[in-house]
Amino acid sequence: MEFILNNKRYSIINHELYIDYLIVDSYFRDKRSKYDYDIRFEFITPLLEKEKVEFEDILEGTKLLEDLIEKEEINFIPYGVRIDEHLNGNFKITYQDLEFNNIRVGEAIPLLIALTSLLNYNPIVTLTQIEEELNYFLEKYRNYAER
Repeated sequence: MEFILNNKRYSIINHELYIDYLIVDSYFRDKRSKYDYDIRFEFITPLLEKEKVEFEDILEGTKLLEDLIEKEEINFIPYGVRIDEHLNGNFKITYQDLEFNNIRVGEAIPLLIALTSLLNYNPIVTLTQIEEELNYFLEKYRNYAER
């Protein structure tokens, strides 16, 4: 999948995007978030109900996600977000007053998915609470990645 943001073209392999959604879903579903949100991606649920997950299951979920994106029923890039590249190759992601620096390539899409989910959450979550949650998400994500 390719998308253009701030006049720059980005791309991600579709099954990697599906896995990023799985990561964010797991973060909220398993109550690892700082605050309690009922955030779930329904297209992930069939995978979670399987006793054993095969790569074909990931591909099926990816196809479902592709269809949802094509129908514009799901979007992981909030309107107004800005991504800038640091000299070291990492990213700065900005949304209104929120700013996240030195975001690694592998962290950017899960962070955007989590940001979009929190922005769309009802009842409304304040930007301050979103900032706290996303910083906590990054901390958890990085701790897991460093194991």
